Amino acid sequence: MPELGGLHEIPDVKALILYLLKEANCVLKDSQLTDVLMADGLVEYFDYAQAAEQLLMDGMMDIASLEEMSSYRITKKGLEVELEYERRLPHNVKSTTLAALKANLRQKQEDDQIFTEIEPSESGFSVTCTIREGGETMLSYQLLVPDRKDAYYVAERFKENSAGYYQKIMEIVLDEELFRKSTEE
Repeated sequence: MPELGGLHEIPDVKALILYLLKEANCVLKDSQLTDVLMADGLVEYFDYAQAAEQLLMDGMMDIASLEEMSSYRITKKGLEVELEYERRLPHNVKSTTLAALKANLRQKQEDDQIFTEIEPSESGFSVTCTIREGGETMLSYQLLVPDRKDAYYVAERFKENSAGYYQKIMEIVLDEELFRKSTEE
């Protein structure tokens, strides 16, 4: 059982992993599971790794696809066992991790709407930065940079502050004074 807010017994960690997979009702990446489970020191990484390995070996969760070897989903057997395991978990642990899971899934959804693509070109590297929302492209632009390092830098900067880039571009595009100056010349 939890001591000082953390889970230290492998069966408890397994119960929490199954609980999260069930509640997510979608495939979760290993990084999502570790982010949620290790928040606030709830679970130690080695306990997580051991519990996840046992769940895989026991057929309670499986790898979602060969393309994404570190993505997991709960199996039918896991769902059956989860009902029994869930009783092991204190209410505060379930509610805290469920809130963290929802925040993580919301962030993932936002991240999935921000795209960057880097392609080599004759003059360097082409970086395409795109923001999509509701199936529509809100912003897409392409930059040519001299080397791969610069391309990754541009892509990361865009991902870190895509909303800021969108706002600045819109301010420039919609600036009436700028528009008047360009038509007077």
